[in-house]
Order: sequence, then structure tokens, then C-alpha cells
Amino acid sequence: MEKKTVILAVAIGAIVLVAAIAATFFMTPAPQKGKVIYWIQIAPKDQQANFASRAIDAGVSWEPYCSDSVLAGDAHVLKWSGEIWPNHPCCVLAVKTSFLNANPDLVARITRAHIEANQWVLDALANPNGANYTLLMQMGASFSGRSIAVVQAAVEHIKYSYQLSTEVQNGFKEFTRMFIELNQTSLGQYANVEAFLADFVDTSVITAAMSVQPSEEILGEVRIGYLTGDLHQFARVVAMNATVGGGKTLYQKYGVSVISPNPAGYLNGGAVMDAFAAGVIDVGYLGAPPAILKKLNVGTDIKVVALANSEGSAILALPDIQSFDQLDNKTVATPGPSSIQHLLLLVYAKERGFEVRLKGT
Repeated sequence: MEKKTVILAVAIGAIVLVAAIAATFFMTPAPQKGKVIYWIQIAPKDQQANFASRAIDAGVSWEPYCSDSVLAGDAHVLKWSGEIWPNHPCCVLAVKTSFLNANPDLVARITRAHIEANQWVLDALANPNGANYTLLMQMGASFSGRSIAVVQAAVEHIKYSYQLSTEVQNGFKEFTRMFIELNQTSLGQYANVEAFLADFVDTSVITAAMSVQPSEEILGEVRIGYLTGDLHQFARVVAMNATVGGGKTLYQKYGVSVISPNPAGYLNGGAVMDAFAAGVIDVGYLGAPPAILKKLNVGTDIKVVALANSEGSAILALPDIQSFDQLDNKTVATPGPSSIQHLLLLVYAKERGFEVRLKGT
């Protein structure tokens, strides 16, 4: 009896153990598959063609290339950058610090032309039936290589201003903190973000520029870099137009001869910062994020002396993709790692639980 009892107890125990293991197996949730977006670098001017061929599922771009894809019917906007970061600063006017220190009067004159051009753009946009609006659209179409209809749509999403307001400078701080949280940079020699900002921005140049008077003679030469077809930087295009300046450019009006070492423009703001570092340009139009990243990571010594615009970028997708959450395992184009568009993708994707990986990795 004792032997049968032992055998029975062992059998019952084995059954209970198997049942427990089975229950544990079936009740444990399956491992959660992570959501991944694969990014690829494609210049904004080429994103519409890649949408048309369905080589990409989504893209992050600046105007006029957002409206280019939308009006062609190849993509639609999932989110405007202003919906994600309202009133965020975007492109800036930056100057190499050594050039600023050696040529403060020339920089003030360049900045005065930038301010006057910026105001001319605002006045032209305020009167769509005026001759200056027509001229502005023609300049935008010629500079970007897009139609006037695309340029008209594009300017609806861009806010033009030169002011380095407190809101703008707080935007620079937020960009810096975002890069740090994403492990894209660190403050290095700076004690805090405020100390970095004090070295990054020089608000005194705008004050000096407002005292600048027109000059009958050319007082110096400045080399300027800018992005390919970027209508955020409309002020530079306007300042180069002789019709606006009454027979000479606004730069010439204020005594400056401007040279463009790369007339086709640079593909992204990182390339503009590389041109600063290589000594190719003295002044540049570029997004604030690449200026922040390159100044912190490789020590490219520039100062932001004026704003060019706020907002004006977007996350776009193929027509059959209706939400950002549908981008799991999809390919998204950006202008490159240091661009504001790339930062926008990284931050927005992270907030929605996505990992962002380089395509092919």
C-alpha cells in the first residue's frame, strides 16, 4: 500500500508540474515587437520623384518641396512642423566668428540688407494683387526650379522674420536639449544650455544694422552660402535682386559685394557648416539645428546674428498612408542627420514609440 501511495503521489505531482509549465507558457505574453522606421538621406529637391516611383514611403522636407509633392499628387502631409512645434525657429543668418570680429561693419551691412529684404517679402505677401507679389513669386520659381503655383502654396506655410526674440532663442534652447536627450551631442565646455546660447547668438548685430546707411561705394566683399532652392531663405534671394534695389542689389545698396562660392546651393545645413569650417564662406543661411550640432560636435565657430524664418517643414507620406503609426517598417527620407527635418523625425518618432534606424542596418 505504501508503495502504491508513493507512485500515485509522484504521478499526481508530475501532472501538476506539467500543467503549471503549460499554463505558464500559454499565459506569458509574446515578446512585443519594436516599431522601427528606416531613414534614408535624400535631398528635398529629389523627394517628389522618389514619392512618384514609390521608392520611399514618407519624407521630411522643407518648402517648396513639401508643396511640390502635394500639388503633384504624389504625397500628402501627415504633420506640418508648426503643428508639432508651434512657431519653431528654422533658418538663420549665421556668420563665422572670426569674420565677424574682423569685419563688424560689413556684417552689419549684410544684416541690414537681410532685414530690408525680409520686410520687402512681408509687404509683398500682404498684397497678393500687387506687382511685388508677382515679382516675388517669379523669383521663388526661378530660384527653386518649381512652378509659381508651388511657390504660392509654399509661402502659406512659412513665417518670415529676422527678429531674435525671446521665443526664438527659447526655441534654440529646446533644439539643444533635444539633441542632448537623443545622445546626438553634449555641452562640452559649456556649463549649461544658457551658456552655450550666449556664445551661439549675437543680438548686437541687428542693433548695429539698424544704424547702417546706404553707401555709394562698395566697402568690402562677403562670401555667402545657402541651401538649394530653400524658400525659407527668401530674404537672400530678394536681396540679390536688382529690381528690388532699384537697379542694384540690396547688398550693393549697403556697400557690400556678395560672392556665392556654390551657386547651386548646399544640400543641407550640415554642408553649409562644413563650408564654414573649410573657410569657403563667411556668411551662411542654414537651419538652426545643424548650426547647433556642428558648433557643439566639431567646434565650427559661428554666431547666429538674425532669424530668417519659422516653421515651413512637414512630414509627408504616400497617399495610402494615413497616419504616422502606419510608418512601422517603412522608409522615410530626410535631408540628412543634422537637418531640422531629421531632428523632427527623430523626436516625433521617439514620442510615438518608434526606433529610427539608418536603412540597411
